[in-house]
Parts: sequence; structure tokens; C-alpha cells
Amino acid sequence: MSYALKEKKSEEVSGKSNLKQSLTHAYVILAVLIVACTLLTYIIPSGSFERVVHEATGKTVIDPSTFQYVDNSPVGLLGMLLAVPKGMKQVASIIFFIFIIGGAFEVLTQTGFTLAIVGHNIKKFQGKEWLLFPIIVIMLACLAATMGLAEEIIIFIPILMVLSKAMGGDELTAVGLAYCGARAGHINGMLNPFSLGTAQSFAELPLYSGLWYRSIWFVITIIVTTIIVYRYTMKIKRNPEKSIMYNPNKPSGQDDIDFSKIPDYTRTHKILGLALVASLALTVFGVFKYGWYINEIAAVYLGFGILFGLIARFPAHKIADYFLIGAKNIAFGALIVGVARGLLVVLQDGQVLDTITHFSANLLSGAPKLIAVNGMYVFQWILNILIPSGSGQAATTMPLMIPISDILEINRQVTVTAFHYGDGVTNILTPTSGALMACLAVGKVPYSKWVKWVVPMLVAWSIIGFSAVTIAQMINLGPF
Repeated sequence: MSYALKEKKSEEVSGKSNLKQSLTHAYVILAVLIVACTLLTYIIPSGSFERVVHEATGKTVIDPSTFQYVDNSPVGLLGMLLAVPKGMKQVASIIFFIFIIGGAFEVLTQTGFTLAIVGHNIKKFQGKEWLLFPIIVIMLACLAATMGLAEEIIIFIPILMVLSKAMGGDELTAVGLAYCGARAGHINGMLNPFSLGTAQSFAELPLYSGLWYRSIWFVITIIVTTIIVYRYTMKIKRNPEKSIMYNPNKPSGQDDIDFSKIPDYTRTHKILGLALVASLALTVFGVFKYGWYINEIAAVYLGFGILFGLIARFPAHKIADYFLIGAKNIAFGALIVGVARGLLVVLQDGQVLDTITHFSANLLSGAPKLIAVNGMYVFQWILNILIPSGSGQAATTMPLMIPISDILEINRQVTVTAFHYGDGVTNILTPTSGALMACLAVGKVPYSKWVKWVVPMLVAWSIIGFSAVTIAQMINLGPF
């Protein structure tokens, strides 16, 4: 093959790769959706509901009997472009909340706390590695359920790679423990300020309300996740040829863990752990006792972020640098909230959002509520493949789902439950998740082999999601 032909073929492959990356980028998807919504304002008739204050909750809701068509007001090119800055302004408090939380937890991460606490338990249970399955899953799940641990789990992969070999597992055991362990905490929301906090903010629910219900499913998810990873590891330990990663030309071997590469769990880390627990306890206390909301919680974490740095004896400029790094790293999830809000701005300015709500509610009005809420769950489940950002997905769908649930007399808490399970399940499968693809790259696991391994987990988590949403509707999970 001539050089020119090789060059041309390389350009074609590169072009296809760039096109694929563009079509799967969350911001590109949202931009396409904003254009589509703008076009819809020329197609869908404008309409509006009257809003009333709900006596029991004091929240503004739609009066379903007041829908009427109004004069069309399609959105022009300038209006479409203005939708994004308008959206940013409308959700500015949520965007800055995410920036502050991301900055505070980055300071904690830079202290080495998260890696040290995992390493401490690996050392503690040396020779009893099988006991580490539930311990690792619980630790990572708790960090994800409270700190929103996501991309940070990559740092655990090298250690867990060696550990999994020592237990008779393979690369999939290591990545499964790390990624599915963290996502087991994410799927249930718990105290996650990014996905759950954003969704409940849009639903005007008390932050972290329904914690008792999510805690039950949190435990169930951890048990199921641990069992699936453990059974796979024991199966290939008995017969290495059953490993999905099995390669007869590549002896697996059982490496020894190099404990010198695991940071010590120092007195400083213990104090940091207590400070983290105190920050979470203070947040929960303030939310439930005094009705704290986004600004108060952001203030708490801002203070504790500074405290984390002081405990670690970081100089002031380092605390500021790490805080900015955290804000930078979370910028994707923070700014996408404002971009996603642009969808709502276009639909509102074109006065077609109420028409869509009216049509959707009529479509679902004859269906039992259990089918309606599970339909919402499936919708979120599918959408998460395109928009894996929890905060971004909440900003995209909650403004539409909440009015529909109000009309159908479905509690907003149930709708949020459908959201966070739909948002969480497919994160273990979607190739648009940067955290997943990074973990697979570090673990040297081909995506095709990961898909084959993760299907049982996906099925189990999907069933957990259906069960949690169904029971939430049956008991009318509240407060409203």
C-alpha cells in the first residue's frame, strides 16, 4: 500500500473517530437538543396552565383543569443562543454549589485520605483478603454516596489489581470492585450533593429527605454487588480458564502486594476522617432540624474544605490551589446544569412546555401510577446512556417530570427516586462515562469484555431500581 493510500486511510479512521466522539459528547447532545427544542416551538402549539399554591406543601403546582392554547411565540436564533446564559443565571446557585463541593472534596483528596483509608484496610486484612470484598464495596459506596466519588476511583485500580490477583481473581475483579463498588453508592443517592441534591432542588423537596428509604436499598445494593463480584472471583479461582480475561499465552500468576506503595493511615488521616463525618453529620442535622438548603450546605462544605487543608497543614496558597483544581475538575458537571437548563428556557419562551406536559399527562392519565413511575424510570435509564452526568440529567429532565407527576398526583419524592435509579444503573455500561472508560483503560480491560462481565450486575441493579421505584409509589414516599 502506497504512503498516500495509508495517509488517506488514516485520515478516514481519524475522521470517523472524531465524529463518534462528537456525537457521544454530552454537551454536543444537549446543543442538538436545544436546536431541536427551538424547532419544536414552530411545530407545537403554544399553551399554558395556571399555577396555584398547593395547600399541603406550600409549593407552586399546575392546576390541570386550566390548560388553554395561546398565540404561538416561536423562538428565534437569538432567543436560542440566549437560552444558555439565561439558563446559567436561573440555576446559578446550583452551579456554584457544585463548584464549592467539588473544591472542598478535592482538598480532602489531596491529603491522601481516601487512598490511605482503603490501603489501611488492605494491610489490616492481609492474609484474609476474601473479607475485603464487602469492606471495599462498603467503603467506596459510602464515599460515592456522600462525596460523589467518581473519577477519583481510578487511583484505587492499581492496588486492587494486585489484590485481586492475590485472591485468585483477574482484572475484571479489580475494576468491578472499584467501579461497581462506587456506583453502588451512587445509584441510591443517599447524601450525594451532585445528583440527588440537584434533583431534589429542582423538585423543591427538602434536601436529603427520604434518606431512610434510600438507606434500605443502599444496603441491598451493596450485598448484591458484593455477591456478584465474589462469585465471579471464586469461579475463576477454581478454574482460571473461565475468566473472561483468560489468555493461555499469558500466565496469570499471583503477585504479592507491595505494601510500601500504599500510604500509611496516619493520625492526620484519622482526624480528617472525623472531620468528614462531622461535616456530613452537621449537614444532615442542619437540613432536618433547620431546613438548610443549597446555600447553607455549600457554606458548611466551604468551611470544612478549608478545615481539611488546615488539618493536613497545607499552606494557604495550596488550599486555594487544590480548591480551584477541584472546581476545575467538576466544571463539566457544574456547567452542564446551566446548559441543560437552556432546554427549559427555550420551551418556556416558546410557551410549548405546558403543551408537552398536557399531552404527556393525558397520554399517561389512563395508565396506573405504578406503570407511569416505572415509565419515568425507564426513560431516565435510557437517557443516562446519552447524558451520564447526574446533575446534568437532573437539570434536563426534572423540570418536565415534576409537572407531569403533579398532574398525575404522583409524589415528587417518587419521581426523584425514579430519576436517581435511572441515572445510576446504566453508568456501569455507558461508554459516554469518562470515569468508566478511564477505569477500563487503567485496568487494561477491553470494553467488549467489560460488557460481557457487567451484564449480570446491570440486570440485578435494574431489578433493584424497578423494585425501589414501585415500592416508593405503593407507600407514597414523601413528604410530598
